[in-house]
Amino acid sequence: MTGKDIYQLLAKGEHVKLECKTAQSSLPNSVWETYSAFANTYGGTILLGVHEDTKEKDPKKRFTVTGVEDAEKIKKDFWNIIHNTEKVSMNILRDECVETVDVDGKNVVAISVPQAYYTMKPIYINNNLSRGSFRRNHEGDYHCSEQELRMMVRDANEEGNDHMFLQHYTMDDIDPTTLKHYRQMFLTKNPDHVFNNLDDKEFLKQLGGYTVNRETQEEGLW
Repeated sequence: MTGKDIYQLLAKGEHVKLECKTAQSSLPNSVWETYSAFANTYGGTILLGVHEDTKEKDPKKRFTVTGVEDAEKIKKDFWNIIHNTEKVSMNILRDECVETVDVDGKNVVAISVPQAYYTMKPIYINNNLSRGSFRRNHEGDYHCSEQELRMMVRDANEEGNDHMFLQHYTMDDIDPTTLKHYRQMFLTKNPDHVFNNLDDKEFLKQLGGYTVNRETQEEGLW
């Protein structure tokens, strides 16, 4: 990401896939609500070091790049916390998802959060599924409703009605051309998703198409 990319995001205004936080000297605690919301909805970008004047209607005047004082400290704090399961239920980010961007000589920390796959949802915080699960709606992060939580938990159930372990069917039984085409479509639709960096087997595991039988430890299609 470049400074030009930052300005292009800001030109569109804060919206369902963009959140700006001043975060001049420290990592704001509200970043975790946004992380949960983006992961549970459509994904998005968090910019630390950008001040928003909520009363200003003109996007060109609404945002001011203020930068952060110590980008490396903020990134270190972020990674330390996101790996703490008492704070965040799951880390779905890779190293390249968090970067420092020079914007006219000021450092902005950009965090690209992909949408979590359905088997991972809900992503929640503070070790509290009911009060720590958020979704994104327009410009805000909102607690998931009880119905939304039930739907995500149901969809994440690996023992659901739509799945059956296919005994003796392995990666050797997958048509490589078809898989290649599917991965290309996935990449086109989700260019920044962390799954794009996985090998074929791990990619299918994350999508719920390949698993390990818990009873026999046999690997196979699902």
